[in-house]
Parts: sequence; structure tokens; C-alpha cells
Amino acid sequence: MMLYLLLLLSFIIHIVTFVIIRQLKLKQDMLTTTEDNVNQQVKNIEDTLAVYLVELKEENENFVKQVGKLNDNKSVNNKNKQEQQQVRQPVAEFDTSKDTTEYQPISHVEQVEDVVERSTTASVLHLHEKGHTVDEIAKKLDKGKTEVELLLKFQQKK
Repeated sequence: MMLYLLLLLSFIIHIVTFVIIRQLKLKQDMLTTTEDNVNQQVKNIEDTLAVYLVELKEENENFVKQVGKLNDNKSVNNKNKQEQQQVRQPVAEFDTSKDTTEYQPISHVEQVEDVVERSTTASVLHLHEKGHTVDEIAKKLDKGKTEVELLLKFQQKK
């Protein structure tokens, strides 16, 4: 009877061992399948990036060609303008044949009034010295508040 018990115990241990070995084999196959899927996805991504890079290279080449054409057109336009200016210069020489009938003297200095135009900066500084705020200066000179502030800051640094 003892022999039967030992045989039964051996048989049970063998069955458990085979089940464990089968489970390990399934896990290994699953890992291999997952690894193959990951490798396939990596390959797909690499192929997509390669195609994208080729398209980018083609677009860059087309862009460089277009810029080259624009530069060529600009140089041709500049040459044409220079030629037109050279053609126009001799035309001015033919205008000397016209008669200048009357000479008009320049008016005397006493008759001409001096006109003083203030720059925007000078106007801003003048109004600021009088005590006007930035908002008031901007409204009076029809300028932006930020522009007035910047002009004042630049002048304060000097």
C-alpha cells in the first residue's frame, strides 16, 4: 500500500510540474509576442519618420529653388531699373534748349518769417516741464500714452 501511495504522490507531483511548465511556456510565448508587436510598431514609426524626412527634404529643396528664382527676379528688376535710370539721364540734357525768360530774385531776409517746427520729443519734454501728466500730453499731441512714456524715459536716461 505504501508503494501505491508513493506512486500516487509521484504522479500528482509530475502533473503539477507539467502544469507549471506549461504556464511558464505560455508566459514566455506571450512575452515574445509582445516583443514582436513592439518591434513592429518601432519599425512602423521609423518608416513613417523616414517618409516624413524625405518629404521635408523635398519641400526644402523646392523652397530653396523658389527663393533662388525670387533672387534672380530681383536682380533682373534691379538691372532693368538701373538701365531705365541711365536712359533717363540723357533726356535731361535736351531740356536745356528751353528759354528762361525772366529771372526772379530771391526775397529779402527781412520779409521771410522764421518758422520753427518742434519735434515730437521736444513737444513732449516742454509739456512735461510745464507739469502736464502723460495722459494730457498724449491727448494734446495726439500720440499714444506708451509712446509719450518711452520718449520721457529715453530723455531721462540721457
